[in-house]
Amino acid sequence: MADGTLLPIIIKIGGTETSAGLMNKKSFSKSIESKVLWVVHPETGRVLPWAGDPAYISLKDNGGFYSAELSAGSQVKGFSLNESGEDPESHENTQINALKEGDSNILYKLAETIRTRKEQMPAGSYTTHLFEKGLEKIKKKVGEEAIELILAVSKEDVIYESADLIYHLIVMLEEMGVDFHDLMVELERRDS
Repeated sequence: MADGTLLPIIIKIGGTETSAGLMNKKSFSKSIESKVLWVVHPETGRVLPWAGDPAYISLKDNGGFYSAELSAGSQVKGFSLNESGEDPESHENTQINALKEGDSNILYKLAETIRTRKEQMPAGSYTTHLFEKGLEKIKKKVGEEAIELILAVSKEDVIYESADLIYHLIVMLEEMGVDFHDLMVELERRDS
């Protein structure tokens, strides 16, 4: 089964089936890693922690479906869907000009997108999730991404992990109230 194959997850609280969602290999792995349920958002298809970050007692891959058991009294919140029906993280209309060496426009565009996510906090957005979790969670993600970059072996992995690190770094800067332009000015100063 490929990472993207969506399978149902049946959630039991105190032994009673109470909810269901969608999970894939990536969300299953993130759930094991973090000890809270991660699922595929029903509207955007993004892998996000289940609303409310419920910790589980057990989580199983049963082949054709997943199952999780939560302790009695746990609450499982549903995802709120966007009224617009649009994917809040879609970049389909974004034109990227990465042909010129040293072109930093994409970084400014990314910083602006992240700022907009913080202002609007759209449902189903991973960026929204990070801002909801707060600065300590964001700093932890920056550290995790830095380690993943250090451990990357192939050129493709280095590129992917570098992008993850830069994205999470810009989220951290935004959460800390640091203007992205100030970072770019500092980098330009170091280039002289």
